Amino acid sequence: MPEMALAAVNLLQWVYAQVQGAPRTALEENDNADAYWESQGFAIADPAIVGFCPRHLARLSAYLEKQVAEQRVAGLQFAIIKDGNLCYHHQAGHACVEEDRAMTRNTLFRIYSMTKPITSAAVMMLYEQGLIQLDDPIHRYIPSFTTMNVAVGSENGDMLTNPSESPITIQQLLTHTSGLSYWFLKDDLGVCDEYERKQVYFALLTQPSQEGQTLKDMVDQLASCPLRFQPGTEWCYSNATDVLGYLIEVVSGLSLPDFFHQRIFEPLGMSDTAFHVPVDKRDRFAACYTVPAGMNLETEGFRSQTGYQRLVNEEVFYEPPAVPSGGGGLVSTMADYLKFCQMILGGGVFNGYRLLGAQTVAFMTQNHLQGDLGDYKQPRFLNTNRLGTGFGLGFSVVVDPVKTVSNVSLGECSWGGMASTAFWIDPSAKMACVFMTQLVPSSTYPFRRQLRALVNSALVD
Repeated sequence: MPEMALAAVNLLQWVYAQVQGAPRTALEENDNADAYWESQGFAIADPAIVGFCPRHLARLSAYLEKQVAEQRVAGLQFAIIKDGNLCYHHQAGHACVEEDRAMTRNTLFRIYSMTKPITSAAVMMLYEQGLIQLDDPIHRYIPSFTTMNVAVGSENGDMLTNPSESPITIQQLLTHTSGLSYWFLKDDLGVCDEYERKQVYFALLTQPSQEGQTLKDMVDQLASCPLRFQPGTEWCYSNATDVLGYLIEVVSGLSLPDFFHQRIFEPLGMSDTAFHVPVDKRDRFAACYTVPAGMNLETEGFRSQTGYQRLVNEEVFYEPPAVPSGGGGLVSTMADYLKFCQMILGGGVFNGYRLLGAQTVAFMTQNHLQGDLGDYKQPRFLNTNRLGTGFGLGFSVVVDPVKTVSNVSLGECSWGGMASTAFWIDPSAKMACVFMTQLVPSSTYPFRRQLRALVNSALVD
């Protein structure tokens, strides 16, 4: 019955694609797709039975095929879980254009900042054990944060600072209200310049080796930089989750990779998720692409002379990192990340294994800000409206759908990665969606908003 259901959806999507003049969809050909997903712990459901309009889902498939056909991305995958069942999966294009490797269900992706929710969940596991409190100052565990200064201006080319009025707390690190920043987020105070000068780089894009350094070394170097604002007063995306990664090491006594493997990945069956790609999996590792400066995104693509460029950084992931990044260092697959999302959607449980308490998950996925990101001086971030969006413990959270100017649900939590990957979890619809591709930067195209519109317009129940 599940194979018949998927075959019916395939037919509808193929018909719609032909009508629209789009290429034939690559959604789950008859190659034991059901067996694969069932081996990953997922039951297959007919989309119509769980509340989707098949004709509108065909529009989603046509949209995904179009992104590949018009050379916006080399390849992609998109999947939907609803009511605990996998009801949609689509893959198209290449995992690597140059090697003519097709996208497959078990392709490995750099998920970059989609690492952050996993790190946040790990922190909450320590909280559940009574090992930390969320209002604990981080310097209780990492002494280099004991004395912090806040940038306030400059004089004769020198940065002016004031002492921090309060310590950074674990909750502020989880919500990105600590005053920390990233080297690539330019600011008028020169904080990002300090990050670059001191080479505060955790998740490497194409940077040289971090050999000889440790996670502690990098966190201490970060702590020597000034803050962008007084803790708790503004919101700024940051290396805060990398600090939390080191907190996990300090409190648990395990390395971050070992904690993730033993406490999260192995119990949930996330067998392909790790901080590096071993030799026997490298043939599944997707290539990453980027956009050259000055490129016309409307007319230029992979096949054009001045189109997208290969971002050759595979070797960054070929060995275990010296500095494992809890903020952006993981590689994963569609199936593995769906397992994590279903765990959150299921109130802390996946496939019978409870990772977190249901009340803990509910606490994580509610807004922890006093308002939305606009109230914290971030009405836009990465070229996206952030009004109506707050932030929980590791996730953005919709607090006012109307202000987001998008067809989204109250309480939806989400995040994404630098290579345009994304996920969202909609508790009201009992649904989770994951998008995988490899295009840097994530602000190149509005995939995330468009996908929400396509998915949510297909919901009928």
